Amino acid sequence: MRYKAIIEYDGFSYLGYQKQPNHKETIQEYVEKALRLMTQLDIKTFAASRTDKGVHAKGQVIHFDTHINLDSDAWVEALNLRLPGDIRFKKVIKVKENFHSRLSSKSKIYTYHISKKPLSAFEARYMIYDKHFNFDLIKDKIKVLEGTHDFSAFSPNKENKPPIKTIYEFSVKEYKNKYVFKIHGDSFLRYQVRSMMGNIIEISKGKKPINHLETLLETKNRNFTAKTAPASGLYLEKIFY
Repeated sequence: MRYKAIIEYDGFSYLGYQKQPNHKETIQEYVEKALRLMTQLDIKTFAASRTDKGVHAKGQVIHFDTHINLDSDAWVEALNLRLPGDIRFKKVIKVKENFHSRLSSKSKIYTYHISKKPLSAFEARYMIYDKHFNFDLIKDKIKVLEGTHDFSAFSPNKENKPPIKTIYEFSVKEYKNKYVFKIHGDSFLRYQVRSMMGNIIEISKGKKPINHLETLLETKNRNFTAKTAPASGLYLEKIFY
């Protein structure tokens, strides 16, 4: 049987979801350890997104195969008992055998959180703060990134994946204490979202010209790009199938 699971985690203490050689501090390592402790079986998981070091997830999707037949509540309760408190299973459901967490996905939503005020010790891992961030300079510029573009300038793309992606929505909401950027796209290159946000932040600070995003899309030249935004502000919110 194949199961689809939705999990959430605070990524601050981890090197991302995906296992890495000689490193134990990954979400996948802990999830598969919990499955092994629960079932006494080695069960491999496959995730929709690798979510890099320090990135958070509210709606990561994984799948795994096993002959064990349990309902969602039983899986969730048993696995969460065996996981650190900053990794939680939210739901586990049976799916068709051809379902694949990554290959079956249609689109993903990420959010990026920027505080309006200096961060306390209890906030610093969940958003970023820059006293020079000027929201008025960029609030009307982010729509440039919507649509289908070659995003080569926004990723090192060492995997040589197709760089043409579609952004369905790039929007921002202003709250009392923070700005939340919403990025909904069909798929993303590695570091693409953080790179887009890094360039937006630099424009807002006056360190990049106001037409900088257009230049990056037109030239596709990564040499012009700004520093990648910190991982602490990024959340994988939802994956659509």
